[in-house]
Amino acid sequence: MSIPLHKALQIAAVAWAKMRTEGTSLERALAYATKGLSAEDKSASQSVLYNATRHWAKLDVVTQKLISREPPIETKCLLEVSLALLLNGKENHFTVVNQAVQAAKNNPATVHGAGFINAVLRNFLRSRAQLTKGFATNLSTRFNAPGWWISKIRKAYPQDWEAILTTQTLPPPMTLRINQRRTTMSAYCQTLVEAGINATPVSDWGLVLDRPRPVSEIPGFQEGVVSVQDAGSQMVPQFLQPAIGQKVLDACSAPGGKTAHLLEAQDITVTAVEVDPDRAKKIDSTLSRLGLKAEIIVSDAADVKKLEKAGPFDAILLDAPCTASGIVRRHPDIVWMRRPEDIQNLAAQQRKLLDAMWSILPAGKKLLYATCSIFPEEGPLQVERFLADHPDAQATNLPGLESSMLRLIPTDKEKNPSLPLVHDGFFYALITKKEA
Repeated sequence: MSIPLHKALQIAAVAWAKMRTEGTSLERALAYATKGLSAEDKSASQSVLYNATRHWAKLDVVTQKLISREPPIETKCLLEVSLALLLNGKENHFTVVNQAVQAAKNNPATVHGAGFINAVLRNFLRSRAQLTKGFATNLSTRFNAPGWWISKIRKAYPQDWEAILTTQTLPPPMTLRINQRRTTMSAYCQTLVEAGINATPVSDWGLVLDRPRPVSEIPGFQEGVVSVQDAGSQMVPQFLQPAIGQKVLDACSAPGGKTAHLLEAQDITVTAVEVDPDRAKKIDSTLSRLGLKAEIIVSDAADVKKLEKAGPFDAILLDAPCTASGIVRRHPDIVWMRRPEDIQNLAAQQRKLLDAMWSILPAGKKLLYATCSIFPEEGPLQVERFLADHPDAQATNLPGLESSMLRLIPTDKEKNPSLPLVHDGFFYALITKKEA
């Protein structure tokens, strides 16, 4: 049985405090607060924390109106994760209030704030209509994002900005990738039917489940029959198209989803490079579950001397570090953790990595540049600069498309039949190194 709500609130409040005061990512804050807990207990706390993050902007407005003097941070964070549940409206209001008070009493750091939390939450319930008035017209509360982020999206996508920001406020779909070495789409769909799970194919190898669920409930996951991966990021083998026996470099490869997909799609060898030792371990874990093997190198991908020893390579995938602005649905903390200067800083890092990869790519071979960002500086503007700086670089049409670059914006209703029906935001560019 999952932990009671008061315990989930207490744990989520600890993680929320890490996020609010230290700028810790949701993922790391949750890992810190749930260390030693069972998967089921972690899931309950995670649900509360994600809900608070999706109501971040509204919490800022409401707490400012409700609180005249700042309480201790532990009390405020417990109050906020509880308020977020009331804003969401899916839990019984009075149950939330009672459980929040219980959570406060169970923690020495918040026990003296129990009465305060009770009073504020009940005040919110009495004055909810007035306190939330204007949420629909205030862009920050409407889209749960800071003003600079909204302005950036609006400028980059003058026709689609509202649709993009609206989509990013929604919980993400759970998309699977079929391991084509183990099964087929039709066969696996039948397996899901027999398990009582509804799913919709959205691409050749991707399907979306009717609702997210633990991987332990997904038929064949532990056996490597399927993986969890957004359909937009499942296009790497289609675009890179490595031939049998070729050697491919996957730079910045953790947690290994694209490495695995390349190996599933073709009989090739892959060298996966990751600078973070802990994240590099995830690549090995991903491949082990799928019964696949790759050479894993823990190194900065810009260290070309080390990579030259592992080459030469017939193709390179550079899935570069980025703002992750295209996957906010999955990581709603991104918009609050990022700062405007991060875009230019990451673009500079991408430029360095592109130049490094280009220096070791043999003539006549292809480089696929990818980011899970929808900001132009990390996508088309980055590639245009690269092409201008490298006379030996030639933009090459992505297979199946009529352009060398593809900008995917997050959507559940893709209109282009050549693309997955449901996908996150992503960017691809294919570049060939001219023969001497």
